[in-house]
Amino acid sequence: MLKFNKCVHIRRVPLQVQARQGAGPSSKPAKDPAEVRSDLIKGCKTVMMELQGLDFPRNDVKGYFQFVAKPPVGVAKDFDLSRARVVVDQLIAGKEADITDLEGLKAAQLILSDVWRWRRRGGGMDDETDRPSYAIALESLQNMEPEQIDRITSSLLDNLPITEAEKRQMSGSVQQAAMAGINGAVWGSLAGGLGLMLLFNFGRG
Repeated sequence: MLKFNKCVHIRRVPLQVQARQGAGPSSKPAKDPAEVRSDLIKGCKTVMMELQGLDFPRNDVKGYFQFVAKPPVGVAKDFDLSRARVVVDQLIAGKEADITDLEGLKAAQLILSDVWRWRRRGGGMDDETDRPSYAIALESLQNMEPEQIDRITSSLLDNLPITEAEKRQMSGSVQQAAMAGINGAVWGSLAGGLGLMLLFNFGRG
């Protein structure tokens, strides 16, 4: 009795998956703007607290944002960095409720993160001069020349009848006043303030 082997051919049909419209595997629901705002504010405040612990207080943060001109990675080159400056001023002043600029918040967080990473690696820690930390950070992160930062201070102090030691002693206060001057204060009032400081110093002498 003869036996025959039967060959069975199985035809493979390609599997077809129909994706439901609007439900792709990588699609995520848009985040609520209020939640985004809250997260960004929390992130900025956290980084500023970290910087405080690294001996980079809020005054230095404010000073850095006054002069910052180079946008960080992730921010368009033509972005108006004054928007980030306004946000930081509002955070430092405790006016979080007034913050509405999400793009300004994002830029501020990225800039703060750059400063934090620089400081975390020891940036400016070994500097033995009496310059403020924000000036050292600007030189390192923004490729800003010291002359650009000190120009306002030196131009005001050079014409005063005081010693070099007194100039160095007053330079920190003058730089803080100069930052306010950049935001629109009248230079005459700044010079008047210097005059009062001189009278006070001479009066003590």
